[in-house]
Amino acid sequence: MLIGEIVAGNARRYPNRCAWIFEGQAWTWREVNERVNRLANALLSMGLKAQDRVAFLAENSHRLAEIYFALARTGLIAVPINARSVAREIDYVLKEVDARALLISSVLESRLKGIRTDLASFACVVGVGQGHHQPYDYEAMLGAASPEEPNVEVQGSAVRAIKYTSGTTGAPKGVVSTHHQYLLSTLNYLLHSPFTEDDRCVLALPMTSGVGIQMLTAYACRTCTTTILPRFDAGTVLDVIERERITRLYVVPTMLAAITDAQSAEARDLSSLRMIEYAGGPAPLALVRRAADVLKVPLAQTYGSSESGGQLAFLPPADHERLLKDSGPRRSSESLPFGREMPGYHIRIVDDQGRDLADGENGEMLIKSEALMSGYWNQPELTAEVLRDGWLYTGDLVRRDAEGWLTIVDRKRDTIASGGFKVYSAEVEGVLSEHPAVREVAVIGEPDAYWGEAIVACVVLHPEAACDAAALNRFCEQNLAGYKRPKRYRFMKDLPKTSTGKVRKVELREQQ
Repeated sequence: MLIGEIVAGNARRYPNRCAWIFEGQAWTWREVNERVNRLANALLSMGLKAQDRVAFLAENSHRLAEIYFALARTGLIAVPINARSVAREIDYVLKEVDARALLISSVLESRLKGIRTDLASFACVVGVGQGHHQPYDYEAMLGAASPEEPNVEVQGSAVRAIKYTSGTTGAPKGVVSTHHQYLLSTLNYLLHSPFTEDDRCVLALPMTSGVGIQMLTAYACRTCTTTILPRFDAGTVLDVIERERITRLYVVPTMLAAITDAQSAEARDLSSLRMIEYAGGPAPLALVRRAADVLKVPLAQTYGSSESGGQLAFLPPADHERLLKDSGPRRSSESLPFGREMPGYHIRIVDDQGRDLADGENGEMLIKSEALMSGYWNQPELTAEVLRDGWLYTGDLVRRDAEGWLTIVDRKRDTIASGGFKVYSAEVEGVLSEHPAVREVAVIGEPDAYWGEAIVACVVLHPEAACDAAALNRFCEQNLAGYKRPKRYRFMKDLPKTSTGKVRKVELREQQ
């Protein structure tokens, strides 16, 4: 079985079971399968052939989900473009992959103004949704196409997608994954995360992100009913959970914080939720404790990346609860372990010379698995830098304890060399996040003639909070060694983030 066959299999086994709900309308697996077949046949009729690159720019919807499965069914390569992208970024992706087709949401087509790519040379440019101005209409194409399964054989070794990274560390890179790699990663996740076939899920993560589409794929593998939201809004998510008796939710830490705040302000009935999973960055203990207290739902944590192929470590609810109870001696700024490595993955923790480190020591995490990416699209030198002898060099500083639990320390490139000391930005961020006036914080290093790198804290305060640099300095004096304390503060309205809520530190550094 490959990704493109999941929907067809569900249609045979559970033809009348509800597959997706979007904006109040529901589709069964039979209906989804027919629409996926129609789209697949329509794209092939445009002269597209296996391994042609098909780009798409759209917010979450049932149609975006159909696009993913239709491309997988035909062997066409999916190239998702972040819905927040501007013309220059869209141009970059289209040219990098030499796209042959583009599907674009009507609400986002204004982003095409100013792009230099010759769209007239494409096999097709398809408008998705009402009110677009493109040559082809999505629903008209489906209406004219055959509902029969396309006669295309897709190989597991064929490229499934080129997923451009969110660019937190510089220019976006096109992560190449095959059908086999993606399916292996998804099935590995399903083996460890406890699903049931009556689960009802809500998807608020953008499907143009790696984790968003992997969750949709995992939910489809288990024939779960999934409510798709066009974008994340904490209040809307909670309302959907209460109204539709949702049982599973997957979020990133910023979303977990927003949901916790919204539930604290206006409580909803969350008794149907069996588990909330979170991933996508370190979550301070203070946040996790508050989420557990306010939401009163079992929590679990995973770890993964586009390059790793998906989730490679899992902290299940029972262990999450136990470790949270046993975390008394830890500072609330620290993070829980993100889990143990899953079978199918081999993880090493090494020093700068590539030597394996003992338990409890901080080092770079290396990963080996058949689910790893094939490399970066058209970037052989960068691929060779991060993929060496079958190992993925993640750039994440991690430690493993005697029980096998893995904990993120920091990003290797976010470590600050200040005054001859090595300072982990995540530690400083965690301490500052404990200050009651601080809503968000990101810590970076800036070149400094005296310190080498000066520690700079970019701070977003809670509305109506009264706080200044002097107050934060006094707080840090009580909680951080002198060499770890920020030398400067930047007070900001918001921190620049990716579509999945990760802070773009590269942008903060550019603002120096």
